Amino acid sequence: MLSKERLEAYRKMTPAQRWAETLALFEYGWEILMRLPPEERERRLDIARRERQRVNDAIAKALK
Repeated sequence: MLSKERLEAYRKMTPAQRWAETLALFEYGWEILMRLPPEERERRLDIARRERQRVNDAIAKALK
């Protein structure tokens, strides 16, 4: 859970600052992912792909 101070700092950020923070976190996550052994990296990417497909299927079903 975030501290009250950190939450307040996020609230004071501009949209551009929040976007920059988001991009930095994505880049950090990608760097960590690329450090994993190839088998583990692919396993995690497969999980993410299946989850994304599940969500896309649910959205498509709801829109029909």
